[in-house]
This record gives sequence, C-alpha cells and structure tokens, in this order.
Amino acid sequence: MSEDALNFIHEINTQNDCLKIKVRIVRIWKQSFSLDMILMDEKGKKIQGTIKAKLIHNFKRFLAEDLTLSDDEVKNLTLYRIEQLLLRNGSSLKNFEGMPFPDAEYILSSSNRLIHDEVSYDKDALKVEHDKLFRSFNDEQRYVYETIISAVEKDEGGVFFVYGYGGTGKTFIWRTLSAALRSKGEILLNVASSGIASLLLPGGRTAHSRFVIPININEDSLCSINPNSDLAALLRKTKLIIWDEAPMIHKHCFEALDKTLRDILRSTTPCSEEKLFGGKVVVFGGDFRQILPVIPKGSRHDIVNSSLNSSYI
Repeated sequence: MSEDALNFIHEINTQNDCLKIKVRIVRIWKQSFSLDMILMDEKGKKIQGTIKAKLIHNFKRFLAEDLTLSDDEVKNLTLYRIEQLLLRNGSSLKNFEGMPFPDAEYILSSSNRLIHDEVSYDKDALKVEHDKLFRSFNDEQRYVYETIISAVEKDEGGVFFVYGYGGTGKTFIWRTLSAALRSKGEILLNVASSGIASLLLPGGRTAHSRFVIPININEDSLCSINPNSDLAALLRKTKLIIWDEAPMIHKHCFEALDKTLRDILRSTTPCSEEKLFGGKVVVFGGDFRQILPVIPKGSRHDIVNSSLNSSYI
C-alpha cells in the first residue's frame, strides 16, 4: 500500500474533529491521490473495510453537506460514484466481498438528470411545511386535498378540475399537495399555462416547456417527447400532474398531452391506452371567468369551441 494511502487512513482513524478531518481529507486528496488509487491498490480488499466503516459511514454527511439528501440517498450516491470509478478501471463493487451495492432504482434516477432534480428536495423540510399548511385548510380545501391524495395512492388515474376565482386558495392546495408527495420522495409536476402563473408553483414550469407542446397546434398534434428519452422516463415515474390556469390554453394542448402519455405508458402500464392521460392523476385549476384561449380573429363560437370545456377530456 502506498505511503499516501496509509497517511489517508491514519487521518480518518485518528482525528476526532469533523471539520479538521474534512479539511485534511480535501487537502490530502488534492495533493496526493484520488479515490481511484486507494480502490485500485493491490491490497484494496484489506482497506475497503476501513473506507466503508470510516469514510462512507462516519463522514458521508460532512462530505456532502451542501446536498439536501437523506442518509440513504447519500449512501447510494457515494456507492454509485465509487462504482463508476471502478467500472472505468475494469472492476466493480461486486468484486469486494461484503461491500454494499447502490440501489438499482437510484442508478436509474442518477443517470437521468430530470428525475434526479425532482427527487432531490429536502424531504424533512417539506414534511414540516406540509403539516403547517394542512393545519390551515378549511373544510372545502381539505376535501379537495384528500380526494386527490386518495386518487394518487390508489394509482388508478383520475382527472380533476379545481374551479375557483382568484384568492380562493387554489395555489395553497397546490403547495400542500407538492409538499405531501415530495416529502415522500415521489414525483409531482407543477405546470401552468403562463410563465407568470408558473412562478407561483413550487418547482413550476410552463406546460409548453415541460411537455414540449407544439406552438402551432391542431387536433392531430402530439408532444415532441421520444418514448426513450429522459423526459419520458420522468413522466412514467410521475405520480401527479398539476396544471394551473388551464382555461386560458387551447384544448388541443391537453389532448396532445393525453395522446402522448397514452403512447409513452403503453409499454409499462397495462390498459394505459384506454385511460385519460395514460392513467396518470391530473389536476386542472383555474377560473373560466378570466382569460379564455386567444383565437386570432375568432368568433365567440370559435373561442368557446377551443376551450377545455369543449374537449373530450
């Protein structure tokens, strides 16, 4: 074993001050060697136990203190990075007896930036936020919340519309639903028909941006999502889609997403082609007394015919 490796192990074993250890680890790491050298050492099997017990277990939180991840996520991230180093050198964690291996589901999400972003929220903070918001519900808001959560838990799909004029608490419900699902590590997508409205949603995006909805849309349009893309994988794992200010967008946008989700999910979800939005739970919100779809030179009939109320959805 190299002298640098021995010094590194000595630092981990003897120093008690976590901050000093972090400084020493970073300095030694930069000056002397990389993790590859330790794991590729001919006596790697002998020291892997020390690395596992001391580095991974004791200091994982200090080495990743800027990440809002749970202990299990930090462990999987660490193991995943080590596995990548080993694979590049023709080895694997599986070659080291007793060494844990990263969870397969985590490997999938780590390789997909979109999924990784959606599961990287601070779950503890969101749990506290959810409990605080939930206690402030009135009876009607609680009924809406519980109905939607029940549909998500049953995982049988469902389409809902939460109707109410401005100031009635729709965004308050969206925030509570977002905190509820994300605190459990589940994926929820918040979108809105306009950029301004999307800024009010936690992690919000415009519907056109998130679902790649064509600008020039017609009844035959589909979202530009490859079934093998990262975005398609994200949609497969999504538990709930919230679409705010829905009345202001053309009905063909909703229908394009519906047809696209049915197509994407048919390979993984039984009977998805027969269900609206492929069996996903989708919640629309808005006020039909506000802005309706803008139809250039369109008549009253054209505007009404383009609205969500005129859609088969």
